[in-house]
Amino acid sequence: MRPLAAACLPLIALLLSSPAPAEDEAALTLATGEFPPYVGERLPQGGVTSKIVREAFAAAGLATPKIVFLPWKRGYSEAELNRYAATFPYARDAAREKQFLYSDPLHQDHFSYFARKDDADALAGRWRNKRLCLPLGWTTAYTDADIRKYQLRLERPPALENCLKMLGSNQVDLVSCNDFVAGYAIRQLYGPRSPFVAAEIGKQQTSGLFLIISRQRPNAEQLMQKFNQGLAALRRSGRYQQLLLPDGEASPGQ
Repeated sequence: MRPLAAACLPLIALLLSSPAPAEDEAALTLATGEFPPYVGERLPQGGVTSKIVREAFAAAGLATPKIVFLPWKRGYSEAELNRYAATFPYARDAAREKQFLYSDPLHQDHFSYFARKDDADALAGRWRNKRLCLPLGWTTAYTDADIRKYQLRLERPPALENCLKMLGSNQVDLVSCNDFVAGYAIRQLYGPRSPFVAAEIGKQQTSGLFLIISRQRPNAEQLMQKFNQGLAALRRSGRYQQLLLPDGEASPGQ
């Protein structure tokens, strides 16, 4: 055996026998998408929810995670396969709960149906055969009953911005969205004078947002328990409230 190869054998044996870093010592990678002002790749620190998630991990004694931004459908499917340790923020959905564990709420907000101010039928709830827009990858859990009741025709463009532009140009009649997110997106597109208003039917229903971890992950329950402990610590300390305010925006629901 060559001297160099012989000298390397003890080092190789040591590396092979060394345990992998514990999860609380190794930074995890999480997936999210575009849902401003909660999360967004161009937002400061990735958005208010990204800041809360990072600090909840730190408060739990875990390494600060890396957060990557992906299309919602891709991020969800890859998190389900445990290619990402978790993904956020997601609303509750019966189908999702079969595949994922849900954290304690990151936010408690409201959602409504938005219509054009000049559309009297939509505002009054005369919705039969109306056109509803919901971005691709968003859950229909909050709209399924109304879709069936009113025989709504569902449009699924890539992003909320597309839905709002379609609403403004009369290509759809309704957009279902979290109130805080809708308000932010409408201001970005139209400034302070919104051409839309929340319809009376389905106005301000409760909407929670959560971090979710695939049930395929070997230590999913342990990781979720630690994350929830960190999130609770942020709330107790008052730090959660400090993190809620993105620059220039009103506070979302808790």
